[in-house]
Amino acid sequence: MSEIRKEKPAVRGFGKFGFDWKEPVVLPNGINMYVVDGGDQAVNRVDVIFRGGMFEEEKRLQSLATVSMLQHGSSKYPSGQIAECFDFNGSWLGTRNSERHTVVSLNSLNRCFDVTLSVLHDMVYNPQFPSKEFEIYRNRCISAYRTARERVKYLANVEMDKIFFGEDYPITQEVRDEDIMGLGIEDLRCFHDKYFIPDNCSIVLSGQITERELALMTNTFGTDKTPEGAARAQFVEVCQKPSSRHFSAIDKPDAVQSAVLMRMHAIPRSHPDYFKLRTLIVALGGYFGSRLMSNIREEKGYTYGIWASLLGTRAGAYVNISTECDTAYTVPLINEVKNEISRLKEEPIPEEELDMVKSFILSDLVKTLDTPFAMGGYVNTVLLYGVYPEYFNNHVEAVRNMSSDELLDTARKYLDFDNFYTVIAGNLRHIKINSI
Repeated sequence: MSEIRKEKPAVRGFGKFGFDWKEPVVLPNGINMYVVDGGDQAVNRVDVIFRGGMFEEEKRLQSLATVSMLQHGSSKYPSGQIAECFDFNGSWLGTRNSERHTVVSLNSLNRCFDVTLSVLHDMVYNPQFPSKEFEIYRNRCISAYRTARERVKYLANVEMDKIFFGEDYPITQEVRDEDIMGLGIEDLRCFHDKYFIPDNCSIVLSGQITERELALMTNTFGTDKTPEGAARAQFVEVCQKPSSRHFSAIDKPDAVQSAVLMRMHAIPRSHPDYFKLRTLIVALGGYFGSRLMSNIREEKGYTYGIWASLLGTRAGAYVNISTECDTAYTVPLINEVKNEISRLKEEPIPEEELDMVKSFILSDLVKTLDTPFAMGGYVNTVLLYGVYPEYFNNHVEAVRNMSSDELLDTARKYLDFDNFYTVIAGNLRHIKINSI
């Protein structure tokens, strides 16, 4: 054994791997249920997804408040009983909203699934929205947003959304105390009745799935019918109207650090060059050994961390670069980002560096396949964010085959610092904005 430990392990490239997309099981009421079966443990996760999110809100926070309040009481189970049931049976509940969806997730032990699923079903379709719990929720929201407004990162993100997407874009309007207090229980009921219906639902069931779990899902979520005469939700596409201003600075006189945010509109996921651009952005700032980290953190010491990413949405995609730094380093940091973008356009990425970037991307992709919950998460991504099913396999193939010369051409086509929007939030008295 000791002799083996002295030998350096062999390094091998990634073998062939891919995501096997399966068609959904159609429940008796027409709900599409995507089943991802696997794993050694008798556990499962249910993600109940309803179309309708921030874009469909008539008031700010309406979708988030609705889905968050589901666990605070239903027709059969009061708030305390719901919490006690999930705790006693080793289950975990999560809720979230996105631009166009709301999601309720439940992790359960298979042996307790009949109990926890019954509670989940009543929560989702028969919430009570009790006034006492709702008042507590609103007060917590007010406290959370007041705390957030003290952070330069939050201020920079709010301002960036306004100039990048447009003042009237649904997700760009800042949440104020009066918005939260103006949200009432009737607003939650209205949103719930309109969007939490079987005709508007998809389900992802992942984990160790047997005939028992499938039957339980069929006999609960497969039996509901959309009420006769229910108002049909209208899903209207919302156009972005970016500002002509590409730079903005938010003054926070008591700040000891600056938040720096840079963003650029990019080609969509459907574009043939998308994976090349994504690889470039990973090389720029997508992992700990990236160029931005090596230069700005390791060599210059301007920040503890700086990250770049290419984010795809239903409406398109954008490059995002974000960091926080000492106020004195704000301008030098931005100039170094410019330099690193220019380098990508001037010289090919060395093969050794490209191999490292490819290995990082492939290792990150292969984690999508390591558990059924991770694979279920990929199915969620397809449903929530408009990723096409073969995106994963196409990404793997593209990364394997791309060359440094192709990436150089891609950088010259799509990376131009003049196209970036830049927002700074911090103590502007100590920042030489004219030097940017």
